[in-house]
Amino acid sequence: MSTRCPTDIDRFVGQRIRLARRIAKMSQQKLGEQIGVTYQQIQKYENGTDRIGAGRLHQVSLSTEQPIEFFFSFGEEVEAKQSDRQDILADDGVQRLIVSASKIRSRKLLDNLAQIAETFATAEVAEAPKA
Repeated sequence: MSTRCPTDIDRFVGQRIRLARRIAKMSQQKLGEQIGVTYQQIQKYENGTDRIGAGRLHQVSLSTEQPIEFFFSFGEEVEAKQSDRQDILADDGVQRLIVSASKIRSRKLLDNLAQIAETFATAEVAEAPKA
């Protein structure tokens, strides 16, 4: 009998759980209490070491007030770019930026923030030392 190991998608969903929890300003302890598991289990879901069932993910969705689609919003590049996206989403700076941006209600301000980020990204590429 073989055990089912987490897949790249399971790990991606775990990172989305972490992001949803942070957006909701919840600790792992609080989320665990709300869905009936320990904070250690939340850590395992977020780190991608344990798979999360559909029912439990639904509870996370309700507790964090995120639509269920939020946990699967990885677009067309699931297979091609999954590990790159996971690395980006795992970065604390990126998560802080996403959390902050999610609080902006003005479309104009959000577009301005995106333009600023794009400007910084372009400048960083231009300043990178050539090998």
